[in-house]
Amino acid sequence: MTMNAMDDFLYHLKRYMEYTTEMRSSYEHLSDHEKKIILESHPDGNSPEVISKQVYQWHDTLFKRMEKDK
Repeated sequence: MTMNAMDDFLYHLKRYMEYTTEMRSSYEHLSDHEKKIILESHPDGNSPEVISKQVYQWHDTLFKRMEKDK
């Protein structure tokens, strides 16, 4: 962890992006039955693909915002 809380958050968001990409890749290799179980288990019914896209969008929007606020 860094001394700057925002840098720490950005570091973990980047790692979260990496993990969601790996999760999405693993998901793509599952059977239809296994995918259905995963979708039914998620609180919002989102697939790993949707989650990954949301995380990438969050990351990109946050970095653009950070650049504007400098």
